[in-house]
Amino acid sequence: MSRRSTAVALITGAVAGLAGTILLPASADAPAQLALIEAQPARWIGANVLLVISFLCFAGALFGLIGLFRAEGSRLGVAGSVLAALGWALHIGPVAYVMAQYPLAHHPDRAGAAEIAAAMFEAPPFAVLIVPVLLATVAGTLTLAVALWRTRLAPRWAAVTLVAALAADFAAPDAVSGIMMFALIGVALAPLSARLFALETTARARVATPA
Repeated sequence: MSRRSTAVALITGAVAGLAGTILLPASADAPAQLALIEAQPARWIGANVLLVISFLCFAGALFGLIGLFRAEGSRLGVAGSVLAALGWALHIGPVAYVMAQYPLAHHPDRAGAAEIAAAMFEAPPFAVLIVPVLLATVAGTLTLAVALWRTRLAPRWAAVTLVAALAADFAAPDAVSGIMMFALIGVALAPLSARLFALETTARARVATPA
């Protein structure tokens, strides 16, 4: 990926993730969640599609950062980019798992469907999906934050904000944790995106300048 497309993907990932999280009708109660899905199917599917777009953009953009960190001689940055990219790519698995609630929301046996929906997230297959996601995303993000701090490819406050985004996802109330996470990620990655745009503009200007 070019620096420009990497920057666009970083911004798109944050915006799509924030929009998807805001639009997603969600409840911790299984019967209520199925009722929300049944009442607003287009909104629920659209929100999940936005989340998938966000995850794919982040995965692609993070792979695009590998070259930037290599140019800086930062092995830590390369490792963090690879791990974080893997974590975001793996996020698609849990989303696909969650999408299985759609047919349950339209099942005539509402009580039975709610029981299955509640049990889904306590079953071993969900743990198999979510544990690698958490490990790769957390390890990758923390490593990436340290690399940004050390290389100064973004202001140091951006690295701190990236860690805060990760903490918000775990520590904030469920109703706002996703919103806070994506908002903080967007703030943290904005300077890096601006840096990528500037580097791409400079490189093109050098190519365009006659010898």
